[in-house]
Amino acid sequence: MTLFLLFVTLIKGSFVILRAIVFPLSRHRYVAISILGCYNLNMQIHSSEKIQELKELRMKGYSINELVKRLSIPKTTVWHHVHNVKVPPKYVFILKAKRGGSKQRSQRNWEEAKGRALILLNNSGHRDLVIALAMLYWGEGNKKACEFINSDGRMIKFYLFVLRKIFCVDENAIKATMRIFSGMDERECLNYWSGITGIPCAKFIIRFNDGGTSGKTRYGMCRITVRKGSKILKLIHSLRDEFLKYHID
Repeated sequence: MTLFLLFVTLIKGSFVILRAIVFPLSRHRYVAISILGCYNLNMQIHSSEKIQELKELRMKGYSINELVKRLSIPKTTVWHHVHNVKVPPKYVFILKAKRGGSKQRSQRNWEEAKGRALILLNNSGHRDLVIALAMLYWGEGNKKACEFINSDGRMIKFYLFVLRKIFCVDENAIKATMRIFSGMDERECLNYWSGITGIPCAKFIIRFNDGGTSGKTRYGMCRITVRKGSKILKLIHSLRDEFLKYHID
């Protein structure tokens, strides 16, 4: 006689694992456990017609991003259904050309950033300011996203001055986050950073560091993020690299 049990396990509320346990009613046998499948409970269910259309378009050389935009299906779902689809030879070249598009755009953006950096470095009115910003960001800025965080209000004010006046970053692209510690006066800190940045208090995102103390930081820290700031980040890196090339390397 054999007993069969089926268990359902939830993981972080999103995934379910079905476990089948089969064991004979004997103490001399080992219990066998197998995972039947893992399913995402949040995954939207799409019609078979739409999935078929998805695969047919893929076979015609559509990229994953094009499929997401055309069919309004999440990127992960698109990949799940097309990653094993064999694209006919006559469309393979088209698909490969599209895959290289992002690299080409990135290369063009780097070239544009380098050209703009050279113009700024040759401008006597802006040269000192952009060099100072590039060196400051090199030491304090985020290397992968256009983010700068510091507890010194003068650094934040200077960074924003260059972003606004020289790089001409749109005000709507600038996001401010205040990080404070337990025991600090939230309103006092918020008013301080709002005055430093010129950004209204209501537009600040506030983060708390649990269990910490302010130490030498009176007003906490301020982080300035440029939304979709990859071009600005490339410009800052290019300013640094071009300056070092001509004066240090």
